[in-house]
Amino acid sequence: MDVIHDTANKKFITMVEGGEAHILYRRGPQNSYELYSTLVPPEARGKNIADQMLRAALKQIAEENVQVIATCPYVVAWFRKHPEEKGILYRGDNANLKDRKS
Repeated sequence: MDVIHDTANKKFITMVEGGEAHILYRRGPQNSYELYSTLVPPEARGKNIADQMLRAALKQIAEENVQVIATCPYVVAWFRKHPEEKGILYRGDNANLKDRKS
């Protein structure tokens, strides 16, 4: 799966059945990425698209040597299922919203 980092529109995107799947972000403290929304068209759901897209986005973010603030419910749940990946999560100045228990 090809995931494109669309910096102009602040999103990671891939084309799937039904259209565009994306993860939206805004830049946070210390140039971190706050991942706040994930969308996969209904036609493409249940095919592991969001997982693959997030893994590709995290790889690109890691290459920039910055961290992630997870506020999107999907991303929060993903990190709970994959604690081995939590090293990329932002840990500064109490902005760390991703580890909150809902």
